[in-house]
Amino acid sequence: KFKGDFRLMFQWQNETDKPERTRGRIRLRLGVVKEINKKLEVGFGLATGDKNPRSTTVNLSDTFSSPDIRIDYAYCEYTPSTWLNIWGGKYKGIKKAVWMASDLLWDSDIRPEGLGLRLNYTTGPGMHLFANTGVWILDEQKEDSDPIMYVIQPGLTWSNLEGIQVKAAIAYYGFNAVQGHSLNHSSDSNTHLYTDSEGNNHLKYDYDSYAPSCEIGIMNTSTLIPYLALFGDYVHNTDPNTRNDGYLAGLKIGHKKVKDSRQWQFKYMYRRLEKDAWLDVFPDSDAFGGKTDVKGHEVTFDYGLGKHTSIGFDYYHMRGISGTSRKQNLSQVYFLTRF
Repeated sequence: KFKGDFRLMFQWQNETDKPERTRGRIRLRLGVVKEINKKLEVGFGLATGDKNPRSTTVNLSDTFSSPDIRIDYAYCEYTPSTWLNIWGGKYKGIKKAVWMASDLLWDSDIRPEGLGLRLNYTTGPGMHLFANTGVWILDEQKEDSDPIMYVIQPGLTWSNLEGIQVKAAIAYYGFNAVQGHSLNHSSDSNTHLYTDSEGNNHLKYDYDSYAPSCEIGIMNTSTLIPYLALFGDYVHNTDPNTRNDGYLAGLKIGHKKVKDSRQWQFKYMYRRLEKDAWLDVFPDSDAFGGKTDVKGHEVTFDYGLGKHTSIGFDYYHMRGISGTSRKQNLSQVYFLTRF
């Protein structure tokens, strides 16, 4: 099975104490999945981009230079029964490994590395239970303990004949050997214990966290608004005593997903992610560069031009939380097609 997508984007960005920036950008992703037998599959993907795990988008620059293509993911997945999946490697997407209602905690480009397990069980009409677990590798050290994380996330989905749909889950994220360590691709917004001679910032706190997520929607295909939903995420870091919470609340109107001509979706979100609520290597990279200690608004709109083809708009108005007047406005207009 072969699949992929292409996105063409124009982006405008204005940030305090930085020059205004306008960019043309592209993203290309290709993936192949091979079924070895009825219970085992192997998949891999290629994507534009560099080592940054939170972006596969590249700028149109450098006098028509050719962008890099890298391995985006490579994994195997074993399905011993209809209710159990076990995967290992660099998985095909964070949204496949855990469920969340938004990108408050996780940039959608992140591909977790390690081992994972997914359970799914239908208990009756309209009721479905699920659980996601995993042990993921963050770094490898020659002399010190390796930073890793593990996740346990039970959840459920429920629906009735009136079109009401509910999906909810609560995740526990545990971390090992993160405190006192310096992680690659940090946005340097967490609290630091010290800075070493090479300029690397080492983390002051641990980041064991609880993170509930929920979406409550009403499906009604006979109206001009076929789907209406409220959704949100919350996170609480158990280590520091202050600046250790975050949340996102949102409204979704339109179609549940934009897959065909004339389908549309509008979303509004407000987020607040305090300085040490979550590791600053994971959040949405477009929300003030993926930093913590930020708050603000996001508005998106997508409209289907045809099957698997759409145009869209994404706007962020973000500002810092603690003791600063820094602001960011970011607008993106894009064309997206999947194949």
